[in-house]
Amino acid sequence: MTAEQIDKVCVDWLKENYGEELALKYQPYSLVIPMWNIFELSQALDALMQVLRIAFGPDKSFGAVDNYEVRRKLKLSDDRTSIPEVFLKAFEESCE
Repeated sequence: MTAEQIDKVCVDWLKENYGEELALKYQPYSLVIPMWNIFELSQALDALMQVLRIAFGPDKSFGAVDNYEVRRKLKLSDDRTSIPEVFLKAFEESCE
């Protein structure tokens, strides 16, 4: 996983589990530089790390797993951009 993907997973998980207000306090690299965080954010990120250790075991690091696998195990949306139905229909009609 890239640093940006890790940050996105953290923000999405925080929104889902702690709300938008705390998620907005997350800054890039907040996970790896906790001394810049407020206490509540550090506690929430510790909880995220515990959830990840349970999901993947202690031997895997955050960056060594697939972004979509992490999102699936955390029950977050897969973060893929969906194609609007209207575009699919237009493409289908142009191919006929």
